[in-house]
Amino acid sequence: MDIRNDDLPACNPDAVPEVSVFVMSAARRVTDAEGFEWFFRAEFPNVVRSLSHLLRRQDAEDVAQEAFAKLHQHWAKVSRYEQPDAWVRRVAINRAISLATREGRRRGREHSARWQADEVSQPDPPDSQVGAALRTLSPRDRALVVLFYYEDRPLAEAAEVLGMSPGSAKVALHRARQRLAALLHEEGAHDPR
Repeated sequence: MDIRNDDLPACNPDAVPEVSVFVMSAARRVTDAEGFEWFFRAEFPNVVRSLSHLLRRQDAEDVAQEAFAKLHQHWAKVSRYEQPDAWVRRVAINRAISLATREGRRRGREHSARWQADEVSQPDPPDSQVGAALRTLSPRDRALVVLFYYEDRPLAEAAEVLGMSPGSAKVALHRARQRLAALLHEEGAHDPR
């Protein structure tokens, strides 16, 4: 059989980039997986610690795991955000608020076991009075206080995590601080930064 060059399929220059795209996509998946693992190791303990001010320790870990599972599903997109940690905190805190609200409705105005002083782990506030006063706030206000004071996030960022406008976050934080000050018998509450 005589084969001439005219009989051979022409080399399609567009076919080569498809292979390159596949190789680059595989490399990107490895990089994404490594990036997610690094991010998870760095941020998971911080998210759990913050949620521990809102929920029992076990519930805080469960909610954080749910938030990171959701983050893993969207990692390719969220990893490109300026602050992916704010995204995962928003998911986690919204879930925690949802749990607290549902529990509050279920039990009426009574404090549920989820919010009792002996069941909530509080690694940061050594004074039990502060923890007890913090638990009197609504779940959203408590989350705002935790983000602003315990995590030392700017008010605008805390508001964004909670899906609030900066103005309403400032008002809510001011009221929460006033309530905490009254419960702790402090003279005058300082306005947020």
